[in-house]
Amino acid sequence: MSKCIAALLIASTSSFLSQTDTLLSASSEEVPIGIFLWFPGPGAPKSDADCQALVERVKPSKKQVEQWLWGRTPDVDPGMGPYYLVLSDNRMEPTFSAEGDLDGGDVKLGPTKGGETPFTLVPDDHPDTTITGTIVAKPGSQVLAVTLHDIPVDDAGKDRTVYYCRFEEPATET
Repeated sequence: MSKCIAALLIASTSSFLSQTDTLLSASSEEVPIGIFLWFPGPGAPKSDADCQALVERVKPSKKQVEQWLWGRTPDVDPGMGPYYLVLSDNRMEPTFSAEGDLDGGDVKLGPTKGGETPFTLVPDDHPDTTITGTIVAKPGSQVLAVTLHDIPVDDAGKDRTVYYCRFEEPATET
């Protein structure tokens, strides 16, 4: 009888440790926090090279982001951007939002697993609304995809995905 109890205890402990290891490895992935450059093309960038070419052409900077966030248009073509997403552990701030948009506000990020981070967003212009979404930022990839789920459009919920590119500048991503 005691051999059965010991075997059960070992099996239970082994299962618990395995689950704990899984949780720890899932939570050790980094949440994509920082400043990201909006990808203006139709659809997703086809490769990291598309993002690299955009970054080389646009020359994004933290200074431009600060100008947008302070309500000053940087010395760029306002119809073409560059536009950005500023993502912190509690805020999502796209620089291209208009009044009434649903994509900027308080955000609560979930655990990142396999390069995907679920989140909930309470838009500044719609404080009684909670939107769920997913950020996909695969390790080593230049591409970041932000999908808002069930955006109310024409009395129906639609998913909306916007693509961004990572870029190197001190203090743009933690």
